[in-house]
Amino acid sequence: MADSLMSGFRALDLTNERGYFCGKLLADMGVDTIKIENPGGDSGRNLPPFYHDRHEPEKSLYWLAYNTNKRGITLNLETSHGQELFKKLVKTTDFIVESFSPGYLAKLGLDYERLAKINPRVIMTSITPFGQSGPFADMKASDLVVQAMGVLLRQAGDIDRAPVRTSIYQAYMHACAEALEGTLIANYYRGESGEGQQVDVSIMESVLWIAGRAVPFWDCSKIEMKRSGGYWDRSGRRFPALWECKDGFVAFLIQGSVTGDKTNKSLTEWMDSKGLAPAFMKERDWKSFDWNKSNQADFEAIAEAIGKFFKACTAQELEDGAINRGMMLNKVCNSEDTLNSEQLKARDFWVNLKHDELGETITYPGAFAKFSLTPIEIKQRAPLIGEHNREIYVKELGLSESELNDLKTQGII
Repeated sequence: MADSLMSGFRALDLTNERGYFCGKLLADMGVDTIKIENPGGDSGRNLPPFYHDRHEPEKSLYWLAYNTNKRGITLNLETSHGQELFKKLVKTTDFIVESFSPGYLAKLGLDYERLAKINPRVIMTSITPFGQSGPFADMKASDLVVQAMGVLLRQAGDIDRAPVRTSIYQAYMHACAEALEGTLIANYYRGESGEGQQVDVSIMESVLWIAGRAVPFWDCSKIEMKRSGGYWDRSGRRFPALWECKDGFVAFLIQGSVTGDKTNKSLTEWMDSKGLAPAFMKERDWKSFDWNKSNQADFEAIAEAIGKFFKACTAQELEDGAINRGMMLNKVCNSEDTLNSEQLKARDFWVNLKHDELGETITYPGAFAKFSLTPIEIKQRAPLIGEHNREIYVKELGLSESELNDLKTQGII
């Protein structure tokens, strides 16, 4: 069995929060990924939340989460000496992942065209808000801005309120996944041709891929998909999709005809056992229930009855009961639920990493997929600032200890 999926490859990670996740995925797959930070530490180390709320660069939980399995060095790329050291690293590198603004690396003499002369096999993956070309290429944009420009933001939230942001850096995460895909495809091509290339990833374009039906519905029918929050809107009728219960929420949707027949019958019988099923639900032929032929008043009557039943139960009671009855219903899980999930425990999803510098062990999400022959493993915590400087500069590049100290004194590392 191989050590890992991509052992033997090396990557240089020049990203900020726009691209950390891509470098992490490469590292998780076994690529020796070296995170390069400015002397003093990467700006992402200032992103919250922080371990025990201590605002220190070594205690950013965001940084820790997205930089596992990487080694870390410091290097000032804006100095000539720093640029020469970087070029030495490029000679033995397979991948470079960067998220600088277009043109920045060219100003430093470190753009793909010049680095390819040093190493023709190198693959550079660039992650930017709008890509390397086009009228927006030089514009700056946050994750929130890209979500807004990529239609995703418009779909999130309730129809009677302003759109809401989708969690933390969702646009960046999707772009990083596509950046990984592009990198691996370029690696396959390199295996066939021997040539490296630059992979240009636009975060905005990545977001459009997850905008779902919004763009094609407009393009084909001039129908603007509306956000519906915790409701399901269809054919002018509205029905809850998220329901409040004793201690949280469950996700449940009344389906029509054969699709919803078993669930709707089982729910009605369950409600009736508690004395909470109205006569019109017990008398209904659920197999012939048709969304398109029902009116809003009918839906509201059903929703009122179901809502009373759900509020009398806990989320876990409802999920367990639904599983036993073969119903389509599930609880809306919180973080504690997922950490204690029997399913995730059975698959050894959670990984505990020891943090000697914190005197604690922290639980991390595990591999994004399981491979029978080449396992993906989360083996080590994110690097401390400059933690592997000596290991890489002295042991690998052959610098002396005095040269290493001089580089520190000059602010180069």
